[in-house]
Amino acid sequence: MKFNIFLMSLLIILFSIFFIAIAIVINPHILSSFFSSSPSKLFYDVEHYSNLAINPTCNAFYPLWPWLINRLGKLGNADIAALCFRVFGSLLSLISIPLFLWLLKKNIKSYRVTILTAAIYAISPLSVFRMIGYTEAIFSVLSLFFLIALSDLKKISKISFKLLFIFACIFIFSFFLSLTRPFLLQAVAASILAFLSTLIINKFQKGVSFSTILRLYGIATFLICLGALAGYCVYGFYCLSIRGDFLAPFHDQKAWGKQLGFYPQLFFVPLTYADFISIYLPAIATITAWLVSISTNIKKLTFVIPKFWQWILLFAYPPAFLAFYSLDFNKANFLNKSIKSKEIYLTQSANSLSSSYLFWFCIYFALIHSIIIVFSDPKLTSLRRFIFGTPYFFVVIAYISQCFSSRKVCKLLLWILGISGIWLVQYWLDYANGVWIG
Repeated sequence: MKFNIFLMSLLIILFSIFFIAIAIVINPHILSSFFSSSPSKLFYDVEHYSNLAINPTCNAFYPLWPWLINRLGKLGNADIAALCFRVFGSLLSLISIPLFLWLLKKNIKSYRVTILTAAIYAISPLSVFRMIGYTEAIFSVLSLFFLIALSDLKKISKISFKLLFIFACIFIFSFFLSLTRPFLLQAVAASILAFLSTLIINKFQKGVSFSTILRLYGIATFLICLGALAGYCVYGFYCLSIRGDFLAPFHDQKAWGKQLGFYPQLFFVPLTYADFISIYLPAIATITAWLVSISTNIKKLTFVIPKFWQWILLFAYPPAFLAFYSLDFNKANFLNKSIKSKEIYLTQSANSLSSSYLFWFCIYFALIHSIIIVFSDPKLTSLRRFIFGTPYFFVVIAYISQCFSSRKVCKLLLWILGISGIWLVQYWLDYANGVWIG
C-alpha cells in the first residue's frame, strides 16, 4: 500500500483540528483569546519572547524565535507580538506534520505504523505548545529538517557533492537549533552516545563496513557538536558583550530554583501524570531498544506480551510496570520458567533499528533531556513538553513499533491515539482557563 504524503498530512491535520474544535465548542473563549491582540493572561513564557522580539536582550530565553518574529515588521507592543507568535507558531506546527510523515516514510517500512505515529505526534496533548507561541513550533520544524539530513546519510557511502551538502545541512540545522533553545548539552551527549552505540552494534553485524560507519557518523557527530557549540557561542558572546557573562542563560535558570541534585521522590511520587511518564518512557524505550539490538545481533531473547493490567501500569505507574514485566522477562530468558504470557516475535525491521544512527540520536536526545531535568529541577519544569512537544520521541515510537507484530502494535497505537485526543481537548481547556500546563 502506498499513500500520498500531502493527502495523508491533510487528513491528519483535519483530525487534529477536530479535537481542537471540540475544545472550542466546550469553551469558545479559546478561539477569541487566540486571535485577540491582548490576551495577557494566556502569555505564559510567550510574554518573555514577546518582550525579546521588541527589545532584544540576553536572558534564559534564546534569541532565534523572537528575532524571526521581529523581522516581520513593527510589532508595536507585546500583545501584538504574542499574537504573531501564536499565529506563526500554529503555521509551523502544521508544516511539521508533512515533514514528520516524510521522515517516517523514508525510514519506517510499515505504513500503518507511520500513519498512526504521525497522527499521535499531531494530536499529542503537548502539541498545544506548538500552537501557542512557544519555541516548540520552530524547534520541531528545524529538528525535522535536521533529522531528515541525518537519515540520508545511510544511503551514501562515498564522498560526493550530495554527501557534502548533507554534512552542511547537519551543521547548519544544529547551529540554528542551538539558537532556538537549550540544545548544546543534549545534542553533544546524544550524538556521541549514538555514535558509540552504532559502532558497538556494528561489531556484531556482517556486511556492514566499519570504516564507512566510522567515517560517516564520526563526521556527523563532530558537525552536530560543532554546530551546537557555534550556535551557543553566538548568543554567549552577545551575552558577554551586554552583561559580561558568557553563560548568562544558564545562570538565569538558577534564579528559577534549578540546581543539580538528587530528588528520589520524583521516581515514585508523581507531581503530575504527564511529567511522571516523561521520566520513565524514554528510559523504558532505551532499555527496549538495547534488548532488541541484543536479540537481533548477539543472543536471541524471548519477548513476552505484557498482560492487560501491565499495559495499564505502563501508563499509570511505570515503575510498577518495570518491576512486573522485568520479572516475566527474566523468567522467560534466564530462569527457564514457563509463563502464561504469549511470546511476541521480532519482525525483520528490527534488524535495521540497532544500526540506525538517526534512531539512537533520537532516543538519547529524549533520555538526556529527561535526565538533565530530573537531576536539576525538583519541579520538573517543562519536562513534558520537551519530551512530547517535539518530534524526537515520536520517531523512537515509530522505530520500536515496527520491530513487533504490526497488528498488535497498531491496536496499542490506536488506544494511545484516542487517549491523546481526549487529553489534547483537556489541555486546550486548561490553557484557556489560565491553568499551568507545563
